[in-house]
Amino acid sequence: MKYILKNNIALRFTILLVIFLMALSGCEDFLKEVPTNQLTTAADLTSLQYKEPFTVGPYRRLQDWTSGAGDWGNNIPSTIEYPTGGAYTDEPHVLFNKFATNQVTGSLLDDYNNPWFYWYSGIQDCNLSIQQLPLIKMSETELNKALGEVRTLRAFYYFCIVRYWGDAVLITKPITDVWATELPRTSLKTIYDEIIIPDLEFAVANLPAGRSTIGRVTQDVARAILADVYMTVAGYPYQEVASNPSKDWCGTAAWAEQTYPVASGLEFLKKAQTQLNALYNSVYTLGTYDDLHDPAMNNKGEAIFQVQYNATLRGNGVLQPSLPLLSAISPKEENGTFTPWVGYYNSYSDNDLRKKERQFFFTWDTKYSNVNDTVRFDVPFLYKQYVKAAVKGTDGSGLNWTHYRYGEILLNLTEVNWALRQLGQSVSDDDIVKGINEIRKRALLPTYTADQVGLKEILAERAYELIFENKMLWDQRRTRKCVVYGNGEISSIQNFIGHQPAIFNFAFAPMHLLSPIPGNEIARNGLATQNSGYLPVQTKQN
Repeated sequence: MKYILKNNIALRFTILLVIFLMALSGCEDFLKEVPTNQLTTAADLTSLQYKEPFTVGPYRRLQDWTSGAGDWGNNIPSTIEYPTGGAYTDEPHVLFNKFATNQVTGSLLDDYNNPWFYWYSGIQDCNLSIQQLPLIKMSETELNKALGEVRTLRAFYYFCIVRYWGDAVLITKPITDVWATELPRTSLKTIYDEIIIPDLEFAVANLPAGRSTIGRVTQDVARAILADVYMTVAGYPYQEVASNPSKDWCGTAAWAEQTYPVASGLEFLKKAQTQLNALYNSVYTLGTYDDLHDPAMNNKGEAIFQVQYNATLRGNGVLQPSLPLLSAISPKEENGTFTPWVGYYNSYSDNDLRKKERQFFFTWDTKYSNVNDTVRFDVPFLYKQYVKAAVKGTDGSGLNWTHYRYGEILLNLTEVNWALRQLGQSVSDDDIVKGINEIRKRALLPTYTADQVGLKEILAERAYELIFENKMLWDQRRTRKCVVYGNGEISSIQNFIGHQPAIFNFAFAPMHLLSPIPGNEIARNGLATQNSGYLPVQTKQN
């Protein structure tokens, strides 16, 4: 069986390499096609014409963020929201009940297989480019700029992996021997220290300043990701691993610390503050909530780092899951699987503009076949992904998926400044409130004074503003705190360990601070052990 699996992997890698060399140009405007149809692995790739293909090739896997995860209506963004306790669907194909009843495994549909494959494929692309770019004849400045783009993407792919699974397989060179891919997991701390942080620091030092206008990585993009990384390693699980690096934290789920902010993370918080200050009050504007789901605003307004989609080539795959199940408001599939729990919606204040009809949510629409026939839904659905032309027509959604936007930078700035003051640093009142108050002003809510801002207010505002932007799971894990949804408010925050979401029949345990290693990886890689408490496991783990 292992021989068959490894030969399948060898075939998959061969196909992957050929596709990469033949389609390095990607499928968006900025990925200019070059004639690579005759390339082989033995081709001379040192001429300047190959600089651009090797620079943009690693972007291709970003578009898989909104791809499916096995079975009808299941997609990756949904699977990142389901474990938080803030999502709900009664559509049976996606097996949401497994999350609500503590039956998640690494073989649950392709919830974990697909992200693992996509993100490691992205890393393989990056590693190949990092190897090849220095061989191309160009100036040192141009080389470092190209490497800055690629290393930012590699850091981002690894950042996704370690936040999801903790310790991970570390690959830093292009795969040439498939038999050598059977590797043990490397400490998450090592991956942060040796890959993620150095890659991003290099990028910030070598990329051109300014915003990304066509989806390419710029210094602003690298700063936004690096600030997020610094905030994450200032918290958990990095700081707990750092307290005893030789311990098998992922294999034992010995997680216990829940104090936030973490005193030992002070220096990382200072570094995060530096990056966030560089992004504050620069070229970005908040605009209206309509901007967030208007394809005409792609790469504009508050957008910092977005995945590029095109309505007629490859559209954003999260549109159909966000539509009410079989509601006939669209000629497309309507999955009803990317849906906030109604209790989440009810926790918004009635005075919050985001709660108003067709801001962040919608409760009715017209049938696509008859605009005079109104359909009213049983619960509110997410409006953040609603693109009228795509909902009512046959083309896909050309709305970009946003990984980082200015609204998040403002909230990060408040959190970091608040945390620094909690750890004894001198921070002005204005530095604490300026970010969160810009967010609240747009929502038509009263602003805060510094003494009104605590961790509950910070996490509540993040929950409201960043709803279903795939942020909550990471917030829960790095702070080890969960919001409690009340009536018109976030009523409190609780420690992650011991918190029971209202729609789950179990309380979170230490094991839930990580996700299960994918079943495909356990079957393929005999050295990859499973995270504590999850199936499937290696035979030696039984």
